Parts: sequence; structure tokens; C-alpha cells
Amino acid sequence: MIVVTALNLTQVGGRYLFNTGFSWTEEYMRYLMIWLMMLGSVACIFRAEHMGIEALEHLAGPRFAPLVKSALYSIAAIFCVILLVYSWPQALRNASQVAPASGIPMIYPYLALPVGAALMLVQIALSWVAGFEPEHDDLSDTGGSA
Repeated sequence: MIVVTALNLTQVGGRYLFNTGFSWTEEYMRYLMIWLMMLGSVACIFRAEHMGIEALEHLAGPRFAPLVKSALYSIAAIFCVILLVYSWPQALRNASQVAPASGIPMIYPYLALPVGAALMLVQIALSWVAGFEPEHDDLSDTGGSA
């Protein structure tokens, strides 16, 4: 995120201070944001911070929360498999292309989807194995003693 912010400041500074824009910064920002979104999704699965999961768990109540979470993770796993199956050949098909402004090979932006989908599948599998247990205990619930 720091790199994206620095690129954005470079773009704005070039445009307003030097009266010229750097065309490559916009491409880099776009491709980095795709990678950030895919890797951030893995982190959200790890922390169980997807908004829809939390809302449905609260609606179902504590008794059915593990079942709801398991069902939602199953749906997410199916989506990730579909994403992986279709995005991997797409990334390979675009391996010979280069980005027009930055000149980077287009396989790098396209690889964000299959890599992110594979990492999400791994994290979903690890969540199933762990039994969807919380990662940390909240000391405020136990009166401050562990």
C-alpha cells in the first residue's frame, strides 16, 4: 500500500509540479491494487473478517455459527476453484503481452488471480482443519486473567 501511495503522489506531483504526467505510474498502481486485493482476501479469510460471514453468523446465533461459517467457506472454496481454473490459462495466454506504458509482462498482473485463489483455498482448508476457532482469546471476556 505504501508503494501505491508513493506512485500516486509521484503521479500527482508530476502532473502539478512539472506539468507532465507519468503514464507508467497509473498502470503500476492498477496492477498492485489487484495484487493487494487478492492477498488481502487471504488475510480476511485468516482473520474471519469478511463482512458477510460475520453478519450471517450473528443472524444464525452461536449454536449454528460453525455450520453457517462452514457453508460460507464452502461457497468461497467453490468460487476460488472456479477462479483458479479459469484464471490460470488466462494468465498463461497473456504471458507474451507487455503493458503499454510500463512495459512489464502482463503475466504478472494476470497471475494475481490464480495465486490469490490458490492461497485462499489453502487458507479455507486450514480454517476447516482448525475448526474455525478464534485465533486469540479476548482478555476482557475473562475478567482480565488468563
